[in-house]
Order: sequence, then structure tokens, then C-alpha cells
Amino acid sequence: MSTGSDTLRVESSIHYLSQEVGMAENYIAVTKENFTEKILDATQLAIVHFFAEQSGACQIQEPELVALSKEYQDRILFAKLNVTDYEELTNQWKVEGIPTLIFFKDGKELYRVTGIVMRDKLRRKIEGILLAN
Repeated sequence: MSTGSDTLRVESSIHYLSQEVGMAENYIAVTKENFTEKILDATQLAIVHFFAEQSGACQIQEPELVALSKEYQDRILFAKLNVTDYEELTNQWKVEGIPTLIFFKDGKELYRVTGIVMRDKLRRKIEGILLAN
């Protein structure tokens, strides 16, 4: 059974995490208008986080991506796309659950994962893709 203090703790954690996310300069928001330019035309690996603001799972995933975006800032583009605001792109890329991460290179999808993926697992996948490309 959840108590008021549990709710307060979760809300405080989400508030802290959202402040951390706001600090990432190289974790950009993409839209229908700039998706092709920023993601599909990118010369480097691009990882797009398909998310919804009200999703607790997405709020957990985002700080992991922010941390990795700082770690790989010169080698990988990290972006987020709000599925609520851009349903057309969400449907185009057949995103069926959130959070979904899609790795793009040279306009093509290389890898996708749905659900929360912690930093170490993401780092291993990123390193594998960077070595292969």
C-alpha cells in the first residue's frame, strides 16, 4: 500500500531528474519539421527517445540518456520525440510502446528497444554499434 511519503518521495525524485535532464545541451528535442535534417541526414549515430511526458517509465529513461549524451557528446546525437505531439512520426516508425529508443545511422534504423534500458546496457550496445560502423 502506498503512503503519502512514498508519493512525495517519487514526486521529489521525478522533480530532481527533470532538473538533471534540463542541463543536457546535446540532448535535443526533434519535431516533424526537423526530424529528417537532424536524424535521418545526420552523419553520426543518432539515438531517438520516443517518449510521453506523462509516462513514469520515460521519466526514468531520460536521465540515463542525458548522462550518455554527455559521455558521447562528440560522437552521437541524442534526441527525444514526444509521441503525443508527433503521432505521424510515431506511426511512421511503428513505435508501439514507450519508452522506445531507435538508433539511426545514414537514414536507416540500426537497432530499437522498447522499455526502460539502464545506462550500462545502453553503453554496451552503443559501443558495439560504433565498432561495427
